[in-house]
Amino acid sequence: MIDLLIHLGYLFMLCALLARDILWLRGLLVLAQGSLAAYAWTHALPAMTAWNAVFVTINACWMLLILRERHAVQVPAALRALHQAHFAALPPAAFLRFWNAGSEQWRDGGELIRAGSNPEALYFLLDGQVRVQLDGRELARLTKGSFVGEMSLLSGDTAAADVVALGPVRLRAWPLPYLHELPGQQPLLWSQVQSVIGYDIVEKIRRSSAQGGAAAAGSSGVALAGAGSSGSAGA
Repeated sequence: MIDLLIHLGYLFMLCALLARDILWLRGLLVLAQGSLAAYAWTHALPAMTAWNAVFVTINACWMLLILRERHAVQVPAALRALHQAHFAALPPAAFLRFWNAGSEQWRDGGELIRAGSNPEALYFLLDGQVRVQLDGRELARLTKGSFVGEMSLLSGDTAAADVVALGPVRLRAWPLPYLHELPGQQPLLWSQVQSVIGYDIVEKIRRSSAQGGAAAAGSSGVALAGAGSSGSAGA
């Protein structure tokens, strides 16, 4: 029966590796290392017991800090719905840190991104619509709540299509130099931002598939390939 502790420990550790939320990860590691410490103690393994006790203490302290941070920081009421709908993978403190690193922009029509160029920023549509087009042919339209330019950010490639604002649009923009520094300087935040962007890409694919029909099938592949490096899945 006691030998089950080591299996529980490794099972909890496996679950921790699969956890997306940092608080869950820390909590599962506490359970994993606590089980391993109990196993080591019952088998008179003092070194293994001591090391796992240290790991439990470290992760428990981190859990307290994370809980304190999450309870101490509240998303302003004006951003709460936006956070829950599009940035839920970011805890409140991380969301505000990322949001404040961007700036609000207004465009009264015109080109946001040109095919073959490197976008200046990652954009998030707050109001208005943009059209994704290639050689004058419309591939997709994006509305509020969509990212623009994310695939170029993730892949490092140039935009595969033009992105044009249809009338006045309001945007949140994060400059690419800031985003390129995130993996090295704030890897956890970058991982969370990637989750947000990934969800946005999946939603765009789902909406494209939901349009259905032969015409949509004929153009959606182009839209998600061309617009996938440009607008429909970024630029």
